[in-house]
Amino acid sequence: MLMLLTLAIVLFALMFLAVPIAVALGLASVVIIIIWGTPGFILAQKMVNGVDSFPLLAVPFFILAASIMNASGITPRVVGLLGAMLGRLRGSTGTVNVGTNVFLAGISGSSVADASATGTLLIPEMRKEGYSGAFAAALTAGAALLGPILPPSIPLVIYGVIAQVSITKLFVGGYIPAFIIAFALIVYVNWHARKHNLERRGAQEWSTIWKLFRTSIWALMMPVLLVIGARGGFFTITEIGAVLVVYAMLVGLIVYREFRLTKLPSILVDAGMQTANILLVVSTSSFVAYLMVVHGVPKDLMNWMQEAQLSPIAFLLIINVVLLIAGAFLDSTPATIIIVPIVLPTAMALGIDPVHFGLVVVLNLMIGLIHPPMGLNLLITQSVAKVPMSHVVRESLPILALMIAILLLITFVPATVLWLPEQFGL
Repeated sequence: MLMLLTLAIVLFALMFLAVPIAVALGLASVVIIIIWGTPGFILAQKMVNGVDSFPLLAVPFFILAASIMNASGITPRVVGLLGAMLGRLRGSTGTVNVGTNVFLAGISGSSVADASATGTLLIPEMRKEGYSGAFAAALTAGAALLGPILPPSIPLVIYGVIAQVSITKLFVGGYIPAFIIAFALIVYVNWHARKHNLERRGAQEWSTIWKLFRTSIWALMMPVLLVIGARGGFFTITEIGAVLVVYAMLVGLIVYREFRLTKLPSILVDAGMQTANILLVVSTSSFVAYLMVVHGVPKDLMNWMQEAQLSPIAFLLIINVVLLIAGAFLDSTPATIIIVPIVLPTAMALGIDPVHFGLVVVLNLMIGLIHPPMGLNLLITQSVAKVPMSHVVRESLPILALMIAILLLITFVPATVLWLPEQFGL
């Protein structure tokens, strides 16, 4: 445990000095090697092994698909369709915001990417409709949490690789929790709109909605393609990522004719940089996880749990607290890679299903994106809305409370995660 304390102190000291998380993890590992005498060559070996995984190839494909989709005019068409369908609701743009995040979640798998995309598109529109900039930023940040819960999900891919769990089963298990979150946010935003007597945009003619639907059908088929491909066994999760890239490019080139091949080099460079950032964190986190195992942290935790005779419910409560705190300071990728190997053996020994546990872990860590001190989604949406962060944080508190309530529901009712995979025979 002394090693764990030393690692934590060094890591947080480096993060306080604004050292990038991947570098901070690597340097903290080097300190442990120097003090405890672990052979240095293992660092490079474990870093390479950490990213030597076929399912991780899904990460660059999902990122690239989302980038091409944004450059192909797909997202604005879906936003226009949702706006026309929901215009009869008071403050309809808030509901459109949630709906757009549901759609984007079925493509990108990244909460931060969705927060940036929907924030740029919809925060100005929400302000025109009467929402405060702070509320629009808080709602966008919260709705973007759907990205890693609905498939495809980069955090669920990483968890599946670490836990050696079916990624397809994790993806299908994410649907019910995601739609619970979406429904709760829609109810909340409609209550807020009624409370503040926001205006209605007005219902569109069905002919207009039908026209918008016809132009959006190719975009709406992307999440359907993912579900059919995974459920039918036509593609692996990695292959689905590649199919989505090709599909988005063809729709942009042939159907919407807004994608230009001249954009492709810059898109590839941007996707490559995002992928490199994620995989560098994965590789350094993998070595930290290895150090934990070598120094017996999972074994010590298992022994402590046995001595304390914790029930599964008590264990899950403790894990929720630990992960909520970790999510406030660490990005989801290193937190998952470091914490899951430590706690998963105990969870499985207590009879907790690893798929259920995976959704609990991911939702916990995603909640860290909407509360300080990191609150990366809040930082992104606040920069778009150009309002004081204190105002955004205040508006995000009810959304944070909603998310924690849903987390507890998912934690203590495993059927919310496991029922759908069972129905699909996974």
